[in-house]
Amino acid sequence: MITAYDLKTEYLNNPLGIDINHPIIYWKAAQAKRQTASEVRVSVNGKNYISVGIVTGSKTNRVLEIPLQSRDHVIWQVRLKDEHGEFGDWSESAFFEMGLLNPSDWMAKWIMGDFDHRLKPKIRYPVDCFRKHFKQKSTVIKARLYIMACGFYEAKLNGEKIGDQVLTPGSTAFQKRVHYQTYDVTHLIQTENEFCIDLADGFYAGKTGVFGKSKTFGHEPKVLAQLEITTSTEVCVIQTDASFDWSNDGPVLMSDLKDGEIVDSTRKPSYCGKAQSTSYEGTICCSNNVPVREMEQFDQPEVIRCTDGNIVLDFGQNIAGYMQMNVHGPKGHRCTMVFGEALDSHGNFSYKHISWEGEYDQCHFQKIDFTCDGSAQTYKPQFTVMGFQFVLLLNWPEEIRPENFKSIAVYSAMDTTFSFDSSNPDLNRIVQNTFWSIKGNFLDVPTDCPTRERAPWLGDAQLFFNTGSYMMDQRSFFRKWIRDIVDCQKDNGMVYNILPSNQKKSALIEWLSVEGSAGWGDGLISIPYHYWKRYGDDVLIREFWGPIKQCFQFYKRRMGKRNLFSLIRPKHSRLDRYICSSGRDFGEWAEPKDCSPPKLKMILPMVEEATAYLSYSAKIMAEMAEHLGERDKTDEYRAISEGTRQAYNYYFIGDGTFESSRMCKYARPCGLGLVDEKVRGNLLDQIVKLNQKRGYQIGTGFLSTPFILGLLTEAGVSDDAYKTLTNPNFGWMQQVNRGATTIWENWEPNASLNHYSKGACCQWLFDCLCGIRLDGRENHFIIKPHTVSQLDHVNFEYDSAYGKVTSGWKATPRGYQFKISVPANCTANVHIPGQTDRFVEAGEYIFND
Repeated sequence: MITAYDLKTEYLNNPLGIDINHPIIYWKAAQAKRQTASEVRVSVNGKNYISVGIVTGSKTNRVLEIPLQSRDHVIWQVRLKDEHGEFGDWSESAFFEMGLLNPSDWMAKWIMGDFDHRLKPKIRYPVDCFRKHFKQKSTVIKARLYIMACGFYEAKLNGEKIGDQVLTPGSTAFQKRVHYQTYDVTHLIQTENEFCIDLADGFYAGKTGVFGKSKTFGHEPKVLAQLEITTSTEVCVIQTDASFDWSNDGPVLMSDLKDGEIVDSTRKPSYCGKAQSTSYEGTICCSNNVPVREMEQFDQPEVIRCTDGNIVLDFGQNIAGYMQMNVHGPKGHRCTMVFGEALDSHGNFSYKHISWEGEYDQCHFQKIDFTCDGSAQTYKPQFTVMGFQFVLLLNWPEEIRPENFKSIAVYSAMDTTFSFDSSNPDLNRIVQNTFWSIKGNFLDVPTDCPTRERAPWLGDAQLFFNTGSYMMDQRSFFRKWIRDIVDCQKDNGMVYNILPSNQKKSALIEWLSVEGSAGWGDGLISIPYHYWKRYGDDVLIREFWGPIKQCFQFYKRRMGKRNLFSLIRPKHSRLDRYICSSGRDFGEWAEPKDCSPPKLKMILPMVEEATAYLSYSAKIMAEMAEHLGERDKTDEYRAISEGTRQAYNYYFIGDGTFESSRMCKYARPCGLGLVDEKVRGNLLDQIVKLNQKRGYQIGTGFLSTPFILGLLTEAGVSDDAYKTLTNPNFGWMQQVNRGATTIWENWEPNASLNHYSKGACCQWLFDCLCGIRLDGRENHFIIKPHTVSQLDHVNFEYDSAYGKVTSGWKATPRGYQFKISVPANCTANVHIPGQTDRFVEAGEYIFND
């Protein structure tokens, strides 16, 4: 009997506090070939269920077109009709609750610490501590806390932390908007109550970026909270205002996302002052996003006694998060923990590879200073995360026992949507390293690394999106971040490389800092496009189509322009007007040293790269415009795509037989679909030859690495692709052989050791080796696996937006056996090597070659 499962509202599991007036609900179908109709029923605020109608077809989502008000609690179910015309049972219930939808719903006032921040804007102040006592004598039916901050907050009620989220409210373009969270605190209300809020700098005023700039969005962290307690007779509201007690003499003397914390546990907040009223001029709204939570924990670290006399803990896994410790030291004793990713060649703690400052004793970086209070204590940070596998312990007050320490990973709690296994454990390790780099960098925004920069680079995210979306359900995460990006977009359409940001730069400085780089800023175009294709969901295109068009116009204006630094081209033609010879770009960032151009070339326009990405952007813009019914724009974008494609081929590609030591020069035109079939064949031949000449050592940087293995498979040499991926002397396997548990930024271990972008190699494993792809059609897959002689078996499961699809194969004495499953309500075109293509419906299949 057909059933519905995995019910979600706006991609979320039972969200508490959303502000989308007509939310979309989602489900998946099981135990049938097809869903031919669906019926949804809802119960609002405990009333009887009412049907919202039967819809014919296989679509597994529905916009709830029902009137909803602030605080409404909605329970919903769905039942499905199968291919035989029979309805199944009602699903299990799911729910969502609306937040505060109207400005008039907010009675609370913004508050901050009572000090004159304007006189010393660069001072890093201690954590603010706010408190309010109140009584509640009536029986509580329901209690909700709505709370947000410019900064990080942690709220407690009667000594118990509210909720399991951390580092709230996360990251936004604070100059434009701030997000609030909603908590069910019904079980925490007592007769006598103490409501406390701690407030730190967070993303709002903490350090960010490679140079550690602080106060990016403002100088004074501030908080707004509204606690609503519903009884049988009234609704009592406790709201932040100037009546709250305040002090900043608590234990946390300094807390910073990058630097760490200074904690004196002998101190307790006195709450001797009063909060100061303040204001916020931006938009208040829900994040409608997955929460950031504590996730995996690693106990019993190895205790290493280093040659320099120091003691280091090794947790065995590089993470972004923090360490929890049990310690018992004399009152006033100060000890230090320094967090890092690596040991040096002598086996001593080091983070020279991520620090501009040098050794750990020369700068305050990823460090916790903790002063003991004389008792047995348990401590973990409140408002910081570090990137680390190793922890250096300095001036420790007692014998170091492994059982007293554990590391805790912290990241956005997206659902895991894949599993992968092969006969090569080291290959499996590459996949796990990539997965851990996602976990280490997807904390409300996708950062490049959790150590040196912790910066949300758009380039890294756009090139990795198709890989990462196999591994986790990133729908709500990217929808939220695209809104951050749009909030920061300039009036001329330019999108900064790192977002969210609060840039205040001159045009010259923006040019010198390579803002709006091709392959970076145009992620505002490519990510919504790939989101549409991956999830069969055009929500980003529809919601942000205006900003997407503005972004494209920014890059279009570079077309046909020159500046003083433009390369002098040896030939001219009518196609000159389609070449991008102005602006500055990063180009193929972080190539291997033996094939990367001199760094001085960055002062010149990256004409080849910029023209290629403009042509590609125009092509997908035309497809999106056609989908949205904008015929004039479709024709305009197609004309630009074709003109730039011809110019690109004329100036840079020719017949595709040119010689270059840079593999990206061959991979980019193929990966972006800029050449015809004959030229593509020549370029593929060149890739194969160059790869063999390099001894199967990867030769690409950030932008082209996602393409290269798939192109080798397209050229008919999947074994070569496998050799390149598993080359023990260079690349990903070299990292594994050197003990890596995450993906490195550079091919050499001289920068961040937790950088997800080059994990895009896993896309080849998923959609080529195992062969699972979505072709953009709803509920339909292309399954086209490729074998390699070096593996005995491989298996991949992908829990897509439509259900779990699997593909795997194993070597047998007679050849290969392929095992494939297609989820209910879906179809697939299956391509087994050497066999006729098959169209199949839901079910499990075994094929032998």
